[in-house]
Amino acid sequence: MDPRLQQLEEERGRVYGDPKESHANIGLAWTGLIQQHYGIKLDHPIPPEVVALMMVQFKAQRSAKAFHADNYDDMTVYGDFARRFQQPG
Repeated sequence: MDPRLQQLEEERGRVYGDPKESHANIGLAWTGLIQQHYGIKLDHPIPPEVVALMMVQFKAQRSAKAFHADNYDDMTVYGDFARRFQQPG
């Protein structure tokens, strides 16, 4: 990984904690919100790798409107999270 992005991940990790645990908790929160809003019951919480992919899409949407280098850094980091979270083992 690019050392600059590794440093970004480490800095954010000190603030937000372990990325996989954080994304799993976001998935739980989003699952509850979706279920409440739509009056449905999902079979399982949104998994951390899907949360990471959703964050990639969020940053891509922002990038479509205006350039901000941080969005591209975040897309790379979130994409790497998704890859790591989804890998077996």
